[in-house]
Amino acid sequence: MENEKYKLEIVRLGLLIKELRLKEKITQEQLSRLCNVDVRTIQRIEKGQQNITISLLFSISDSLKIESSVLIGKIFFENPQ
Repeated sequence: MENEKYKLEIVRLGLLIKELRLKEKITQEQLSRLCNVDVRTIQRIEKGQQNITISLLFSISDSLKIESSVLIGKIFFENPQ
């Protein structure tokens, strides 16, 4: 499976999205509406169970008030909790 090659990065991205969402005091439901996706999509992303499209990454980044390039950089250079 292609996703297995980047599993760690996918998990780290999900954890970071969750961390930033909680920091902004946004629920999963609110984020899903802002990004025009099902809430289950956000749940799977945050659990590292779903890969993410570039357009959804941009939408999530905008909703969480962070540049997408910074978000990507953080998964490689920081450990989200």
